[in-house]
Amino acid sequence: MTYSVLMRDPDSGAYGVAVQSHWFNVSRTAPWVRFGVGAVATQALTDPSYGWRGLDALAEGTDPAAALESLLVADPDRASRQVGLLAADGRLAVYTGPACIEYAAHQTGDGWAVMGNLLTNERVVPEMASAIAHATGTIAERMLTVLEAGELAGGDLRGRQSAALRVVPSSGELTAGYEAGIDLSVPDHSDPIGELRRLVEVDRSYRALRRAQTSLESGDVTEARRQLELAGSLRHGVEVDFWAAIEWEKLGESDLADRLMWLAVERQPSFGVLLDRLGTAVAGRLRSRLGPG
Repeated sequence: MTYSVLMRDPDSGAYGVAVQSHWFNVSRTAPWVRFGVGAVATQALTDPSYGWRGLDALAEGTDPAAALESLLVADPDRASRQVGLLAADGRLAVYTGPACIEYAAHQTGDGWAVMGNLLTNERVVPEMASAIAHATGTIAERMLTVLEAGELAGGDLRGRQSAALRVVPSSGELTAGYEAGIDLSVPDHSDPIGELRRLVEVDRSYRALRRAQTSLESGDVTEARRQLELAGSLRHGVEVDFWAAIEWEKLGESDLADRLMWLAVERQPSFGVLLDRLGTAVAGRLRSRLGPG
């Protein structure tokens, strides 16, 4: 009743799972991740305990194939299960039970797996697999490209309702002080993958803003500028405009800072109050040019 992708980024070591289904709030039962351990997708006749039990086994050092076999061997409904386990190092094990409603299948590659059941046609899983090779961007964006390929090929026979995406960041990202992983869910929507794409873009804009702030604090002006430009180019909200204005003012880009601050305050006047409450020299300069609130 679902199709999904498990993926590990070989360059950074980040990994995650993304899923779409014609079922309310698929995030509640199908996708599971744990830092330093791995990711699990459990679907078809879904048993959520495959998620936490699979991760527990991986955490104990059990090979994914052995972990999956131990889950299946004692399960009287295993013929109707579809499950994928991805270890943090990229090792995989995937199972599609013979009683899963057609079309049901899975494919695997180096550090990735795609799978689905109750699909419109037999092209869905192969198209998802083909999308892996040309998907670009962050690991979250690449997994969405895979889901989009599945939907374009026909997707779930019943249609679409919910989607979810979870990503465990690399240890390097955490060491650098960046935000933790991604956990986004669209529980009920006419276009859940499209909405998930929007949320991933907004999420990336906030992350770029945070990286700009961190870079400027450490004296890396070039990286701060690059991240601020990225944040502004992605879909975002008034919050990003406000704080980006503060950072651009620190970089001496007063015209750009003024324009962003004016946009923020015009759209949400309470940000003018926030500007006054900051009480910093940078905020004072912006307020003096913005005019009284």
